[in-house]
Amino acid sequence: MRVITVANRKGGTAKTTTVVNLAFGLAQHGNRVLVLDLDNQGHVMQGLTALGAEPQSTIKTMPLKGFFTSIVKCSEKIYATTVDTTRANTNDNIALDAIRLWCDSDQVSTHFDIVIIDTPPTLSSQLMAALSAATDIIIPATPMPLASDGVQKLLNACRKAMAERKFRATSLTILPVMVEQNLKLHRQELSNWYGRYGRNKVLSPIHKNITLAEAFAKKKPVFAYAPNSRGAHDYTELCKQLIG
Repeated sequence: MRVITVANRKGGTAKTTTVVNLAFGLAQHGNRVLVLDLDNQGHVMQGLTALGAEPQSTIKTMPLKGFFTSIVKCSEKIYATTVDTTRANTNDNIALDAIRLWCDSDQVSTHFDIVIIDTPPTLSSQLMAALSAATDIIIPATPMPLASDGVQKLLNACRKAMAERKFRATSLTILPVMVEQNLKLHRQELSNWYGRYGRNKVLSPIHKNITLAEAFAKKKPVFAYAPNSRGAHDYTELCKQLIG
């Protein structure tokens, strides 16, 4: 089972926007996608609701008791979890392998090709379990010096856990988001990332684009809202990279 975890311990880094648009983009390439929303704000469904939210009966158990309320069918190839925002508590301790074992179970792997996990912007047991479950870890960040410090710390922690075999991920990459190409500081920091980590570790950038916010407000992935927009193009390139 391929599990893509999108994580950053800082809020406002386009994690949920990335999860929603990755789910739609990868589904367009024929993949059956399940989205796990581990952020207790439960915003993933806000970006998918316009596609549909039918009850499903395929998956009988949930990965975290008391955190999720259900799994709904958004389209033929996209399913997503709904979060009990009144009860979900990011301080509840869960086992490191809880998400991984659930993702790898027959009931999930039989019905889906890819699981995409949105994570809370805090160092919690939910975040650690999501990282432990991942085969691919993506760290979205705006190319700014302060953001780079947080990225470096998370990268170091993930590399250490991968070396100790606590995490099984074989891919660990940075996703530049909200990039403004006309800003010298963004260009400089991107150049620093390429030099420090290598171009193969820095994914195709997602540029700042109002259409991405407009699509979310309409409860749609950007592909469904404005398929010819810069935002849709950027996420198309990202999906191609991940599939390729």
